[in-house]
Amino acid sequence: MIEIKNLMFQPLTLHLAGDGGGLHLKPREVRKLGREYLSPEMEAAEKRGFISIKREAVEDASGAIEQAAGANKAKPKKTRKKRS
Repeated sequence: MIEIKNLMFQPLTLHLAGDGGGLHLKPREVRKLGREYLSPEMEAAEKRGFISIKREAVEDASGAIEQAAGANKAKPKKTRKKRS
């Protein structure tokens, strides 16, 4: 299995090797695929910095992929009190 992450802040569509289908990635989305679907277009996109490809995807105990740092929740802003 490989793990592909869209590094851009816009959607990205790539061709899959083999069956001729496509892969649609949302901004900063991470997906897992079988190695047989890795296409030359994906390798070119990795060289250009559009995606990152992890050749050996790591799963946690529940079988879920860990999300990248961009998935952190935003902290609420602190407000200043007015002086009387």
